[in-house]
Amino acid sequence: MINLLPPDVKQEVTFGRRNNILLRWILAIVFVITGVAIMSVVGQFYITNSTKSQQKVAKLSQERMASQNLKETEQELQTLSDNVKTIVQILNKQLLFSKMLNTIGGILPNGTVLSDITLSTSDAAIDLSIATADRPAATQAFVNINDPKNNFFSKADLVSIICDNSSTKKYYCTSQIRVTLKTDSSFYFLNSVTGSGAKN
Repeated sequence: MINLLPPDVKQEVTFGRRNNILLRWILAIVFVITGVAIMSVVGQFYITNSTKSQQKVAKLSQERMASQNLKETEQELQTLSDNVKTIVQILNKQLLFSKMLNTIGGILPNGTVLSDITLSTSDAAIDLSIATADRPAATQAFVNINDPKNNFFSKADLVSIICDNSSTKKYYCTSQIRVTLKTDSSFYFLNSVTGSGAKN
């Protein structure tokens, strides 16, 4: 087919077609750029929100862990404190019987023997059984034990004196004396170790 159009018209038609193609490409590029920009904004918004959300979760987790560790530490410290208190209480009540025997034996008069020591049901109270040759010796033993100059006991009570005159034993009388230890007595193990007890 022979194109009989003038050259100017031919050129305009050619450039018109090229302009249409170029315009389509420009529109396509604009759409692509717009799409990429929208995706970037949406992606940035999503990343920012996700980051903030993860930071909140991490902060809450750290707070919970710190709270749990604090509670566990407090519980461990409380348990340790209770154990120490228990040990101190036990040591506070731990008596040095060997020291007590020597001390009491040293103040008893002639004709008396310390035959038994019994812890009573009340705190810091001790029952002493003293075998004596006669009633006056039993009375003197109580006087010696109750003497405040000795600084051994805060209180002493003569519970009983029983004498069996028919007995052939040398010590036929038995006296029961209940004494209460001073809280600062060196008969207690802890006071003796720390040196805070009264000099017995």
